Amino acid sequence: MADPKTPHQLLPKPTRLLTPSEAAGYLSISPRTLTRLTAPGTLPHVRIGGQRRFESEALLAYVARQRDGG
Repeated sequence: MADPKTPHQLLPKPTRLLTPSEAAGYLSISPRTLTRLTAPGTLPHVRIGGQRRFESEALLAYVARQRDGG
C-alpha cells in the first residue's frame, strides 16, 4: 500500500521569487523601467505583504514574447 501524502507533499515545488531589484538586474533594466512594465500588466508579478515579487519563469516568458515581436 502506498504511503498517504500530506497536503504539503502534493504541492508543486515553489519557484524562487525575485525582488524588484533582482528582477531588474535579471532583465538588465532599471528598477524604474521594471515598475513601468508592471503597471499595465505587461510583466506579471505577485504581491506578498504589499511587496512585489517576480517569478523567474514569468521573466523568461516576457523575454520570449519580446523576442517574438510581442
